[in-house]
Amino acid sequence: MKPLAALIVAFVVFVHVNAQTKTDLQKLVETEIAFAKAAEAKGTKAAFLEFLSDEGVIFQPTEMNGKSYWKNQPESAALLSWRPTRADISSDGNLGYTTGGWELRPNGKIGKATNFGQYATVWQKLPDGTFKAVLDIGVSFDKSALKTAWDAPKDAGTGEKNPKSQVDMGTLTDIFSKKQLASGYFNYLAEDVIVLRDNSQPFRGQKQAFIELEKIDKNFPPEGFLNFSANVSKNYGNMMYSWGVYQLTLKDNSVKKWNFMQVWKFRDKKWQIVLDVLTAVKN
Repeated sequence: MKPLAALIVAFVVFVHVNAQTKTDLQKLVETEIAFAKAAEAKGTKAAFLEFLSDEGVIFQPTEMNGKSYWKNQPESAALLSWRPTRADISSDGNLGYTTGGWELRPNGKIGKATNFGQYATVWQKLPDGTFKAVLDIGVSFDKSALKTAWDAPKDAGTGEKNPKSQVDMGTLTDIFSKKQLASGYFNYLAEDVIVLRDNSQPFRGQKQAFIELEKIDKNFPPEGFLNFSANVSKNYGNMMYSWGVYQLTLKDNSVKKWNFMQVWKFRDKKWQIVLDVLTAVKN
């Protein structure tokens, strides 16, 4: 009877762990949807002040504290709408991300949507079990990507709990030091990666992402001097994120800058990019 009892206990533990994983993922998505509904009901300013963490990062035009920015913004009738199409959670349930389409209606609910794009938000679970946004970034393009259905990777909430390695500045240097960014990304893009770039609908999957990144590379002057500054989070189980500014200095000393963010996941004994954003810094 002892082996049978042990098997029953193991099964109960397995069910409990998986139920908790689903709860963390579902809670993350419900928080994102509540964030969007708050923007509709209370206004964008109030929603961001409610759902951003105290240290939450946004990009206006480059990295800054999100709450400080929104506290100084006037109230507006404009409606920013969004919904997640992909959500994922770390193996320890403490870090996750959401991404999906957004639309802006300058004249509020009854107005016409005039601006479109895709956002990416990184969420951290607080000691009380709630999620707050620690980073929010997005890109713009010309057609709506707003959808109501969402999905998650098959390994959401599972995987390595304590990877022995981490993403560091050396990892990012390996990507951004290449004259062609596509080649820099080649060894790091996950099979199910989502890549966001200005003026383009999301690139989904490693194959499409690499093809499209090669096309974008053709617009980068090869004679430019490349540089970047970055921050890297600690790992939360099998997930972590990085963000910063990518800079290109041309021969005439003019400078072009892009904000970037990656979400990394430890899979198959290596760190892989599952979500990547690069968006031009507005002057």
